[in-house]
Amino acid sequence: MSIGVAVIGYGYWGVNLARNVAAVPATDVIGVADPSADRRELAAANLPGIDTWDTLEDALDDPRVEAVVLATPASTHTSMALASLEAGRDVLVEKPLAETSADAEKLLDVALDRGRILMVGHTFLYSPTVLALGDMIDAGELGAIQYLYSQRLSLGRIRRDCNALWNFAPHDISIMLHLLGDTVTEVTAKGFSFIEPGIDDVCFASLTFDSGIGANLHVSWIDPRKTRLMTVVGDEKMAIYNDVSVDQPLWVVDSGVAKDQDLGEYESMGDFQWRTRSGDIVIPRIEMSEPLRNEITAFAEACETRIPPRTDAQHGLEVVRVLEAIDRSANAAGRPVELDR
Repeated sequence: MSIGVAVIGYGYWGVNLARNVAAVPATDVIGVADPSADRRELAAANLPGIDTWDTLEDALDDPRVEAVVLATPASTHTSMALASLEAGRDVLVEKPLAETSADAEKLLDVALDRGRILMVGHTFLYSPTVLALGDMIDAGELGAIQYLYSQRLSLGRIRRDCNALWNFAPHDISIMLHLLGDTVTEVTAKGFSFIEPGIDDVCFASLTFDSGIGANLHVSWIDPRKTRLMTVVGDEKMAIYNDVSVDQPLWVVDSGVAKDQDLGEYESMGDFQWRTRSGDIVIPRIEMSEPLRNEITAFAEACETRIPPRTDAQHGLEVVRVLEAIDRSANAAGRPVELDR
């Protein structure tokens, strides 16, 4: 039996969410809520037979609605997720979970108190490539992880309701947290606004994890190339995750620094101790599937089993904590900021 779902918000991303909710056998789109009559009309045309509502409250009044998918501006996430949880519905909310860690903690507490599933739409944690990379790291195929860095760049879509950090970086932060299974303890960051004062178009941030692993991230919506890269450097092998590539999304590079007494003649003691090693580049075969569909399937499974999903509210809270700390550092001209725990 499928779970009755109301999709709230039928904008750019809501269209994709509703399409996948309709496509997954375990979920059924009961209706779509959007304040725009034009968007409601489009939803009805794309999904024949559904109901449409003006507001979230109207959707929650429908007893067929068992779960809510929120695809609304970040500024509404806390109030709408809270109303849905208190109405006894399970909730999938688009990233970020909330605009502040205090609000994210409140949502987590309410979900736990009401026994509701609260899941965040960190879609890349349902990407087969990211999961394959995580399995490699867990199996020790890269050796001990030394550092990693990401670039998420494009020309547009330029937003006015949030900056490039909050628009793009939740993806990379969530991936890093998942791959390392670790928490961030300190950040430093610099942001730059060129188009509209007060809204950063570019952000550079450095993260230090509790294990001592370092990470850098670079996000921008005014870059000449669409780039979605993450490089993970281990002491045995390295990996490059390229989400833009259709047929080569993951490279495993058998290169590094070798300490070996059997590498030939040396000009100095330093040369004797350390030499770089270059080996094969392997492109593993990965069975691909649509991450967003996998995410909706995971939401349905969580609603049915009551087992928290991979991107549960606790994970969403950790991402918001890191985003907040990066904002504080950028606003303080790059001063290091320790994360509150």
